[in-house]
Amino acid sequence: MRGVLIELANVAGRIAREHFAHIGLKDAIVKADRDYVSHVDRQIERELIARIRNRFPDHRVLGEEGGGDAIGELGDGPCWIIDPIDGTANFLHGIPAFAISIAYCDAKVDPRHAIVHDPIRQESFIGERGAGVWLNERRVWTSGCSEMSKALIATGLPFRVIEPLDDALRVFADLQRRCEDHRRAGSAALDLAYVAVGRLDAYWELGIHPWDTAAGELLVRCGGGAATDFRGDAGGLAGRRSMVAAATPALQREILAAMAPLVPWLDRAPYRDGSV
Repeated sequence: MRGVLIELANVAGRIAREHFAHIGLKDAIVKADRDYVSHVDRQIERELIARIRNRFPDHRVLGEEGGGDAIGELGDGPCWIIDPIDGTANFLHGIPAFAISIAYCDAKVDPRHAIVHDPIRQESFIGERGAGVWLNERRVWTSGCSEMSKALIATGLPFRVIEPLDDALRVFADLQRRCEDHRRAGSAALDLAYVAVGRLDAYWELGIHPWDTAAGELLVRCGGGAATDFRGDAGGLAGRRSMVAAATPALQREILAAMAPLVPWLDRAPYRDGSV
């Protein structure tokens, strides 16, 4: 399966690179307020779904842009979760910080193989449950950081739904006083991949979707880290809307405790019903 993921990621990466130098906000399609998609996202998703279904006709495919199956149709069998371009806003603005995210789940939407591919830097972060994580051909691990004061943390702040922003900023300020620093790069998949290989020490965000994190969270676990939602649940990928991932379980638990002000938002629309 590793070879299949690499092949799919390379195909998607070539398409993204071909368009990156020429695309801009003029090519954006507005899905919702401050939420964009491009024709390149849709082209890549169509290509990936076609290749997966040609090779595995009985597998379900969940894609961000709606070209595959719906979340409720995934069932208990094999499925794929793909984000054709994670970081579309960066892509449209000419910022080289975006990635292709592909996860293969063997049963019950539980990722077994994953790849996050950075087509600009030609970096593939590859994980297999029970085997480990690789950066291209090199075996890698998380940083092993367990001290908040030494932790470089990535996050994404609410932008589609603005109501939780004040609470998110309070959480940010609390952690910022205690950690080394924060980064907000605009791609959850890359943030998680960087945690998996030791470039970052942790990541937290409210308002994510399965395609944002399915591959990345497996990478973190394969690299020796821990990942859960804001309630501490490591399962339930299909309905997940929040995440805390870190290089070590100890650091993950400490950051998780800081998420308390944001937990109530998970029981409110639109997070509860998954409409954004």
